[in-house]
Amino acid sequence: MKITKLFSLALTAALPSLLVSPLALAEDFPTRPITEIVPYPAGGSSDLAGRAVANALSDHLGVNVVVDNRSGGGGSVGISALARARTDGYTIGVAPIGTIANQPHMHRTPYNTESFDYLCQFYYGPEVLVVKPGSPFSTLKEVIDYAKANPGKLSFGSPGPGTLPHLDMLRFQQVAGIELTHVPFAGDGPGLTALMGGHVDLYMAMPNTVTDRNLDAVAVFSDEPMASLPGIKTVMEQGHNMTASVSGGLVAPKGLPAAIKRKLVEGCEQATKSEELKAVLGRVGFEARYLGPDEFRQVVEKTSEVNGRLIKDVIKNGGGR
Repeated sequence: MKITKLFSLALTAALPSLLVSPLALAEDFPTRPITEIVPYPAGGSSDLAGRAVANALSDHLGVNVVVDNRSGGGGSVGISALARARTDGYTIGVAPIGTIANQPHMHRTPYNTESFDYLCQFYYGPEVLVVKPGSPFSTLKEVIDYAKANPGKLSFGSPGPGTLPHLDMLRFQQVAGIELTHVPFAGDGPGLTALMGGHVDLYMAMPNTVTDRNLDAVAVFSDEPMASLPGIKTVMEQGHNMTASVSGGLVAPKGLPAAIKRKLVEGCEQATKSEELKAVLGRVGFEARYLGPDEFRQVVEKTSEVNGRLIKDVIKNGGGR
C-alpha cells in the first residue's frame, strides 16, 4: 500500500511535465545537431547541393546540420531511411524529385509521395537537348523532321532507365510525335562520354555541362531563354508545349509537430536566399529556386502522376524508348 501511494504521488508530480514536454521541446527546437540524409554518394551534384543548404540551415538554426550520405537503389535507400526516421525534426533529407516521385513506380519501396512532410524546394535546373559533335542538326526542327522520316534511327542516351532524363525524353517523343532508340548508361559520365564519342545522337544535359564541355545544343526545356545559353531557343519557342527540369528540396518524415515544421520551413526558405548556396548551385548547373511546402508537394505529386504512367506504359510493358 505504501509503495502504491508513493508511486501515485510520484506520477502526480511528474504528470504536468509529461503533458507540456512535447510543446516545450517544439518551442526549444533545435537543441542539438540535425542529420540531413543525402541519398547519393559524396561529390555528386545532389551531395554538393545538400551540403550547401546544410551550411545555410546551420547558420539560420544555430546548430550543426550534418550530412549523412546514404547511397544506393537510385536514391531509394536514403529516402527509405528518411521515411523511417523519428518525426522529431532531427532527421531531414534532400529529396531529388526523380527519386521521391519515380522510384515507387519502378520497384517496391517503403515510401511514396505521401510519406513525408514537405519543407521546401531549393534547387532547379532546366534540361537541354544536345547533339553529338559533327551532327548535321543545328535546330530542334531538323531533329524532329529527320526522326519523323526515319523512325527509330536516331538514338538518345540517358543515365539509366527510369531516370528523369530518360522519362523526359519519352515525354518529348510523345509531344513531338517521333520515335527514338534509347541507349541507357550507368550514369551521366558514361552517357556524356558516349555522346562526345559520337556513339549516340542525342542527350539531355544540364546547362553547365553544355557550357563546360562546349556541347552543341538545339533546345532548352525551360520556361524562358537562359542567359548562359545565348541563342538557344526554348522548346516552347520552337512550337512544342513542354518543359523539363531536374529539381529537389528538403523533406522530413511525415508527422512533424507543427511548431517544429514551421521552424524548418522558415529555415529552408531563408537558406534558399544564401549567397553561398546560390554560388554552389551555379557551379553544378542549378539555380536556387524556392517553392513553399504545398507548392513543392504539388510538383512532386504531378511528377509522380505523369512519370508513373510512362513507367507503367512504356518501361514495364517492354518498351523503354
